[in-house]
Amino acid sequence: MTGSEPRSGAGAVSARSRGFRPGVLVLTAAAVLAAGWLAVDFLDRPGVEVARIPEGGRMPRAVIDPAGTVHTIYFEGVMSGGDLLHVSRAAGGSGWTDPVRVNSDRRSAIGMGPMDGGHVALDGAGRLHAVWFQTNPARIYYARSVPGGAAFEPQRTLWQADHRIEAAPSVAAGGDGGVYVFWHAGAGQDADRAVYMTASDDGGDTFDTARRVSKAGEGACGCCNLAALAGGSGTVHVSYRSARENVRRDQRLLVSEDAGRTFEDRPIDEWEIGACPVTTTTLSTAPDVVRVAWETDGRVFYAPVDRLDAPVEPDGEIRFRRKNPVVAVNSRGDTLLAWGDGSGLRAGGTLHWRLFDAGGHPLGEQGSDTSVPSGSAPWAIVKPDDSFLLLF
Repeated sequence: MTGSEPRSGAGAVSARSRGFRPGVLVLTAAAVLAAGWLAVDFLDRPGVEVARIPEGGRMPRAVIDPAGTVHTIYFEGVMSGGDLLHVSRAAGGSGWTDPVRVNSDRRSAIGMGPMDGGHVALDGAGRLHAVWFQTNPARIYYARSVPGGAAFEPQRTLWQADHRIEAAPSVAAGGDGGVYVFWHAGAGQDADRAVYMTASDDGGDTFDTARRVSKAGEGACGCCNLAALAGGSGTVHVSYRSARENVRRDQRLLVSEDAGRTFEDRPIDEWEIGACPVTTTTLSTAPDVVRVAWETDGRVFYAPVDRLDAPVEPDGEIRFRRKNPVVAVNSRGDTLLAWGDGSGLRAGGTLHWRLFDAGGHPLGEQGSDTSVPSGSAPWAIVKPDDSFLLLF
């Protein structure tokens, strides 16, 4: 595992969060210019805006459209049953719209912890695709936004079974009408579980029959979520935690280069543990690069999917379990890694984040006293100006 200490005073936060005063910034920049390359490094760092979702919300998932509008869905309700709500924020704005319920059947979403809630994707036509689940009996639900609006069509059941599932599905959408929904399930032990997919080639009008896409024998860790991402030219990535022999709970990556027709199942990181660790994982893409983030034994990492042998880990004292990592990468390859630092399976912990350049070298860090709500996790996206938005 790799990582390096950040430069002293390299807190890469937005001007607003630094208490921006124009005169002070000009003097600081002028002084730094005398240091040559240090000025380029300082001024070239992307900003990070940290924002709270509407009060009472947990487990945000967000995407941003070409106009810069942020679309966020989040869970609200009790652990055993609640609703998914959609809000948006215009480019340059700071306030959220009034929430719109995504699920047409009230209280049909599960919100035990960060591995639950809903997932959302944005397609090339500007439509939102959302997925969520009921645990027992197992149901995978789907809804998409109406054309040109923020409302959602009535929810549909994409898959059902008599046994239970304990972690949310994930959805990915490509620019060619492809919509891919993934989840893991199985009636027996974790070693007998598998990752399944149902896909649409008409923008969500219809979906094909669900089928197993993970490697036989790898299993799937029951309470660990998975993450999916679709790119151009039919590329699809899925990060999930396996459960081979019920103890080999390794992070793995499914990769398809043919729009989900076939998948290669690759190892990311090993973890031998005899019980489900209840972890989350995320993926992010920019032109020509995809990043994956995961947890192993209380430590968080990210890596380019084409360099899984070169993970990056934020340095610093680990006083509590680092958990629920989220990664976002901009067009320059700058990468934001955020996580919660705390004990317990449902604890959101204290929010931390760090910036890295395209080569994985730290640009700065920000740890704060901000607490992530219990049963929640942070989320990060890239804004059109290559700065980052970190939601919690």
